[in-house]
Amino acid sequence: MTITRIMRFVEPLIGVVGVVLLWMLVARLAANATLVPPPAVVWQAFVAMLDGDLPRDILASLAHLGVGYGLGVATGLALALAAGSSRWLEAVLDPLAEFLRPISPIAWIPIAILMFGVGRLVPIYLIFYASLFPIFVSTLDGIRHVNRNLVNAAQSLGASRSTVLVHVIVPAVLPSIVAGARLSLGVAWMALVAGEIVGGDSGIGWRILWYQEFFQMDRVMAAILIVGALGLAADSVLRSLQRALSRVNPSLASGA
Repeated sequence: MTITRIMRFVEPLIGVVGVVLLWMLVARLAANATLVPPPAVVWQAFVAMLDGDLPRDILASLAHLGVGYGLGVATGLALALAAGSSRWLEAVLDPLAEFLRPISPIAWIPIAILMFGVGRLVPIYLIFYASLFPIFVSTLDGIRHVNRNLVNAAQSLGASRSTVLVHVIVPAVLPSIVAGARLSLGVAWMALVAGEIVGGDSGIGWRILWYQEFFQMDRVMAAILIVGALGLAADSVLRSLQRALSRVNPSLASGA
């Protein structure tokens, strides 16, 4: 058991070490610490950024993500549950979602800037748009695969539509909801950086553009790695939630 726990800790580090070694090799071959800063230089830049605006930028990005992602997931989940309970709504919403889903959030940046101006609403809107569709599609697909015998049994016992939804359908689609939430979170981070770079006035993405303007590539790399670290931490939170929910619904445990 002890060896298994050690391996669970060591195995993820293998990939990290491999990337760092490859990074060091590329930096050495480039022989230009300004264009391709080695890991040690980027670490020094990160430490220096901690005493500057980095904490404020992280808080700004997390605020953008929290509002946009929360609204997107809540809206997508509500629309999926509504479509799953009404064939008419499904016929209306599903084709609309499939039409809008392939359109990249980046394509909406000019319109978002015209509507909201440069500021925090641009990244929030893009995050909302990006995170809405993965959870909608995943949840609706889960509803379509719910065992109809369970629904029919509940209805035959006199359960109302809302009771069937809350006590039969939602527990059955929890794996699809969690999977969709994790997919939404990934695209939300991409929309966050794009929105802050082009249309934001604060946040890590905006700061990346700021550092690029002054050709501080070591700080650009440090900010990029911070986005990855924050994304990994956020996904770990969802995985923890997934493990907690698996105590209620064991089918979630297979995706943990």
